[in-house]
Amino acid sequence: MKGNVREPGGCGAAAGFTMVELMVTVAIIGILAVVAVPAMTGLINNSRLSGLSGEVVSAVQFARSEAVRRNARVTLCASADGLACSNAADWSRWIVLAPDNTSGGTDVVLDGVAPGNAQVSGPAGRIVFRPSGLVVSQAQLTACVPTTNPENNRRIVTVGLSGSPVTTRANGAGTCP
Repeated sequence: MKGNVREPGGCGAAAGFTMVELMVTVAIIGILAVVAVPAMTGLINNSRLSGLSGEVVSAVQFARSEAVRRNARVTLCASADGLACSNAADWSRWIVLAPDNTSGGTDVVLDGVAPGNAQVSGPAGRIVFRPSGLVVSQAQLTACVPTTNPENNRRIVTVGLSGSPVTTRANGAGTCP
């Protein structure tokens, strides 16, 4: 080393990135973000929708099993307050009502709520399970997230006469019923 001049790669050489290297790195991160964010949003919405439809299916299965276990009619219905049936098509909150075998009254044995902006709609009446586990009449419940990502933003849970739920996907064009 002569004087104050440093040789490249020598001891004490300046380390770091050039401005061009930093700009290329920022550009690559920006491109990845543009590609990844919509895919991640679709993944999150699809997961929320699957979870909500799973909760609806679980409520149907629970009501059916309670009817068989208690050997009595059990009702699954929409509720505004979590205490009584509301006879509304908005099922964003639902309850399972079963007879209390000790007092002769009716107990709320399950209270479910749709999270966030997710929605559940269904019949304006109730879904009644007989002691055999069969339903009085077939019904459909629709779990929905108001978004176009994913395209199939609805899950339709059909409760057949046997009382068993079947879930299908549907395209709601970004809207909920």
